[in-house]
Amino acid sequence: MTHPTRRRGPRRRVLTTTVGLAALLVAAGCSTEQEGSSSSSGSSAAEDCINADEAQAEYTASWTSVKEAFGLTDFEPVDETVCQVDGEQWKAEPKQGDSYRIAFAAQGPTNSWGVLSDEALKYHAKELGVDVLYAAANGDATTQVDNIQQLTSQDPDAMVVVPMGDGISGQVKAAVDQDIPVVLCSGLLPDSSGAVSTVTRQYDLLGSAYAEWIAEKLGGKGKVAILSGLAGVPTAEYQKAAAEKTFAKYPDIKIVTTQYTQWSPTVAKTVAQNLIASYPDLDAIWSDSGYGALGVVQAYQEAGKAVPPITGDSINEFIQATEGTDVQYALSTFPPEMSSTCLDTALDLLKGEPVLDKVYVDSPSFTDADGAQYARDDCDGGLLVPSSAPEDLLVDLKMCKAS
Repeated sequence: MTHPTRRRGPRRRVLTTTVGLAALLVAAGCSTEQEGSSSSSGSSAAEDCINADEAQAEYTASWTSVKEAFGLTDFEPVDETVCQVDGEQWKAEPKQGDSYRIAFAAQGPTNSWGVLSDEALKYHAKELGVDVLYAAANGDATTQVDNIQQLTSQDPDAMVVVPMGDGISGQVKAAVDQDIPVVLCSGLLPDSSGAVSTVTRQYDLLGSAYAEWIAEKLGGKGKVAILSGLAGVPTAEYQKAAAEKTFAKYPDIKIVTTQYTQWSPTVAKTVAQNLIASYPDLDAIWSDSGYGALGVVQAYQEAGKAVPPITGDSINEFIQATEGTDVQYALSTFPPEMSSTCLDTALDLLKGEPVLDKVYVDSPSFTDADGAQYARDDCDGGLLVPSSAPEDLLVDLKMCKAS
């Protein structure tokens, strides 16, 4: 079957506006003035930029909702330019047969987040009649380099990538140069990757919101430990950088240690046991994940110590472990089921429809004052709650019991 000729390269039509980054709702950004942030498109910020007026209001509303949920007083959005990608350049019929073939370079099932990310995309692909070419990096960027090369060699119609590190940028660019539109999912890469769109949460918002909550909780003074996820992975590094930038505004807050937990409760528990021994007067713990936060709670509870105020994403077991205690926390979710939105974005490109170059997913934020309402006794402890994944999928994966 023949298909329309694609125009090479990520050239775009866009309207321009500068908006407050309040992320977590659908919006887009073609360039940014944020330190350390990446754009998902290979075009320069100076290109004709197309305005997303509705996104501006959504950004602001999302930022405000997180500020209110965490009870923050000093929390302002970062400015970013918002763009829309012209999908017409990627419009094409399926290369083989009647169904699109979408390559999926995944993190892999290294934890419950990875399992649900994988299965949510496959579930949605089945709903849409789309074939998936799957490769798991199992959390390793070097493995993912090979995965992307192998997937590219199969000439898929489009590719979805959960980036394990900046080191895959060259392979992503090579795929785009072969007229395979690439959508980044749950992570960022540098502009040089040439990826067409990014679907994720907004790292600056989350990393800085967690840090601001701690700073205000401590009255701007105290000893803090930073527990990040997996070294080198964008999801970990961008949030950590945003937190460090926020803490730098408070000269009386001292970061006593920065460590990685590999998003594993077991590793985090060992790290926390060392924290208890080395920093018995620790005032708070900034964590980017509920897996890390859970390990911390287990270590402190077993040592008979009070758990310092802590942050992270909202896994079910963490909320259950702290229910009925005086543990203070601020949580949000990093929904693995956003992978279905990543698939939708790739298919929109193949249909020639306009997409945003950054799609931010909505996600609730809350503190210990409201956390108990999100706990699910009928579901696995590793489930991020609340979950928007199809209930029958959660049951099939044995993450939840059938009602």
